[in-house]
Amino acid sequence: MDLVEKFDAKGKTGGAYHVEVYLTPIDDVAGTESLAALGQKTYQLADGRALDPLSDAKFKIVQTGEKIYRV
Repeated sequence: MDLVEKFDAKGKTGGAYHVEVYLTPIDDVAGTESLAALGQKTYQLADGRALDPLSDAKFKIVQTGEKIYRV
């Protein structure tokens, strides 16, 4: 799993969050080449809490249900 992006987000109450995006690359059928564009992205806060992506700019903190927005 590789860190591929970081960005800031805010909640409706004004709380600031740091989001990290990780990519788990998949191998082709022969297992010889990484197909990064087809890998699975995982979103989480810098403190490790998981996020569910709702759109490119909107996420939900799994633990609390709070929705946060990319800034």
